[in-house]
Amino acid sequence: MKHFILLFVGVFGGFTAFGGYAAVSKCSKTNLTRCLDSACAINASMNPSARCQYCGTSGAGEPPSQKGLNNITAGQSTKYAISEKDLKSAPSDPGKRYIWATTECIKKLPDCTPDDASAAYDKLIEQSCKAAGVTMQIQNAATKLNTKKTKNSCNTTFTECMDKKCGTAFDSCEKDADFDRIVAECGAEASGCDEYIADFKKTAASARTNALNNRETLVKTIAENYQKTRKTKLESIKTACTKGTAADGCIENVCTNNMRGKCKDAKEKSMAKQLCKFYENACTVLK
Repeated sequence: MKHFILLFVGVFGGFTAFGGYAAVSKCSKTNLTRCLDSACAINASMNPSARCQYCGTSGAGEPPSQKGLNNITAGQSTKYAISEKDLKSAPSDPGKRYIWATTECIKKLPDCTPDDASAAYDKLIEQSCKAAGVTMQIQNAATKLNTKKTKNSCNTTFTECMDKKCGTAFDSCEKDADFDRIVAECGAEASGCDEYIADFKKTAASARTNALNNRETLVKTIAENYQKTRKTKLESIKTACTKGTAADGCIENVCTNNMRGKCKDAKEKSMAKQLCKFYENACTVLK
């Protein structure tokens, strides 16, 4: 009887242990963490922000060089670590790198799931991000955005941005698409000024319209003046050709300044006429 009870207890205990074993995950959190560390905690002993920089957020700054990989696995088995060769294909974006590392580690530890990775590693990343000061940065940014500024200070910030990117004469904002894009960029730079941006945009749009219209008017005026001057000169030349005053003036000038005898003899007069014959050709073209 005693042997039967012991056998029953042994069998029952075996079934209980088996049932309990089936219900408990086989995933080794220690090995999973070690594997994720090989991709996300490079040089963590010297850089507490490593997990945040590599697999958390770009807001923690650029991660250092990956040359310290051996420091992570020193004295440990490399069976569950991602090799330095495989790390070369890891994404640089922290979020994508975390997903990539989770996928690679699950391949090495098939009993583990993405949920296991999240449970084992999310808090470590959060702690690392606190070490990086990301939480404080986010709070400071939120405080800055929530700080209400005066309309004058907002207008100064917005106008300086518009002048820098558009130009005071709106040379870089002639196209509507460029103008709208730069207004949006300057609105973003003027943080805490949301309630004024719509008014600033109307003022800038009006100034742009006036500047472009004035430029068009100036170009039109210059063109009209040039055409008027050209027409006046052309009419004057045609009149001179018709009356012969253009050629006569040329001959008189040549005789006075270039001929020794001032064209008193027929030879010098003929030479002067020959030198001024181009007026005759020009007048023929203008007729």
